[in-house]
Amino acid sequence: MSTPNVQARKKYGADEESIAEWLKDHGRELTWTLIGVAVVVGGFWFYERSQSIKSQRAETAYFQARQAVEAGNLPLGVSDLQKVVTRYGGTAAGSQAALTLAQTLYDQGKFKEGVAALKKAEGDVPSEFRASVHVLEAAGYESLKDFAGAAEQYRQASSVTPFAADKAEYLASAARDYQSAGNLKAAIGIWQDLVKNENPAVAGEARVRLGELQAKAMQV
Repeated sequence: MSTPNVQARKKYGADEESIAEWLKDHGRELTWTLIGVAVVVGGFWFYERSQSIKSQRAETAYFQARQAVEAGNLPLGVSDLQKVVTRYGGTAAGSQAALTLAQTLYDQGKFKEGVAALKKAEGDVPSEFRASVHVLEAAGYESLKDFAGAAEQYRQASSVTPFAADKAEYLASAARDYQSAGNLKAAIGIWQDLVKNENPAVAGEARVRLGELQAKAMQV
């Protein structure tokens, strides 16, 4: 009855010896591996921490800039918003600053400057702000009577929004602006697609507009 226990102790001792030998032979490699893991984990933590601090600072700076605008100090507000966009591009607050900056410039009749500010921020904005940036750009182009440019911005907004209802609305706006720009072919193409839309209001407008445009195209 005692033999199995003796064998078990021998086996256990052999395992200890083999582990000890492996550690002796590979201790250096194991140490460097552990150091590497620690560096990766530490680097990830540092990155996340720095991004959090950056976002907090961006929010504070954006709030202060907005306060200046709302207080009527537009020169200071515009200057501060531009700084937020430059320093904190890619953050939510930086994107909001770009939108607020453009709207503030629009309110002063500075539509070219507003569109330029949005163009500058376009590549950095997080995905949830992209549609809003394109829509506000489109509004600027409309005020400049550049309806073809506005239509293109609405098209881009429709391509980046995750919401089907917004996508249809942006495409409808693009079709209207194409029509205003005299590009009947592009307008007709969009309305033909929107006739099949599940939103009755959008589909209804598409049928009416399509009938008008097709009749107009035949007269040309």
